[in-house]
Amino acid sequence: MPGLPEKTTIGVGELKLSQQQSTAAAVDQWITGVPGRIPGHVIFVENPEHTDYAKTLAGEGSTILVLNGDKADDGIVPVSGSFDAAGEELLVDGTLSLEIQDYVAIPFVNLVGVTIVRITTEEDWQAFFHDAEEAVRSGYFVQQLTEVNAVLAERRLLSGPAKDNLLLARLHITWDGSVRTGPYGTKIGQVGDSLPDIRVRAVSLRPESAVAAVYYPWDVQDSLEAKPWIRRYLAALDAWKFIPREDRANTSLVGFGVSLYGAALNDGLPSANAPFILKRAGEHTLLDTSTGRLFKIGSDAAVIIEAVSNMRDIKAAARAVGPALKVSAAVAEGATRAVVSHFEQLGTSIMGASR
Repeated sequence: MPGLPEKTTIGVGELKLSQQQSTAAAVDQWITGVPGRIPGHVIFVENPEHTDYAKTLAGEGSTILVLNGDKADDGIVPVSGSFDAAGEELLVDGTLSLEIQDYVAIPFVNLVGVTIVRITTEEDWQAFFHDAEEAVRSGYFVQQLTEVNAVLAERRLLSGPAKDNLLLARLHITWDGSVRTGPYGTKIGQVGDSLPDIRVRAVSLRPESAVAAVYYPWDVQDSLEAKPWIRRYLAALDAWKFIPREDRANTSLVGFGVSLYGAALNDGLPSANAPFILKRAGEHTLLDTSTGRLFKIGSDAAVIIEAVSNMRDIKAAARAVGPALKVSAAVAEGATRAVVSHFEQLGTSIMGASR
């Protein structure tokens, strides 16, 4: 998770997560709702009296976070502080400090440590969509959201329809014993219910149920589905975190407020997995965020890569870039195929193929 401690310990003949890194991954999964950060699911327990019940819900690879939990209990990760009050802090395992902030306040906050940016009100949602649209239109990003320490809550919801709806990423047990799908999720059980029963109830939920306990706008998922480029915007926020702070003022992300070939609106935006073209002082660099690799590229290659990423079709991209490169359609197509093939050999998919 960006901003959380990265530490790896080496076991006998294998690379494995340290306890600190495993805890950080579990916290990230609890915040974002994105499964796979840890092998199992995360369970957050508000009332220590429900700890034993939480253990019945845990499976192999699960993590149990208990507010004011027993530090001597090796089966849990103790947590202290507040998880649902803006401006307050949550201390995990005595070492990982998280600050909670509302989305609408984030442009006015100086991020000191890891900050959870939550979207829980109508004003938060309006601000989120406005900022995303502004970034695509003008290239302006809210600076705090590009910081390594900023972690957007409910990332799974924001990323659009989930293909892994059968995976249970997290559970949240409230003080009174209600079992929810997350810190702000809908109720799917009560203390005493079995995990199979809880899973059955979770499968049929709509994605926006992740915030049902605080704000349930029926149109949130519709709004996200109507803006498939939101995933690319979220990926762009991550891309900024690879760029040194001192270089950001003079750097632009191609596709956000700037096009190298005069892209039309109906050309679309690249997939979330596609690499980013960084433009700085007349030079172009390709950033593959899946690996962190950077490639220096010429201006013509940059034009081709932008078109291929947008259109995801070599022939269509060649027709679009021919005029910009001042070459015939045949020459443009040959050059386009050569650029795509070159990066495929380097292990980078210009079209953003799933990895």
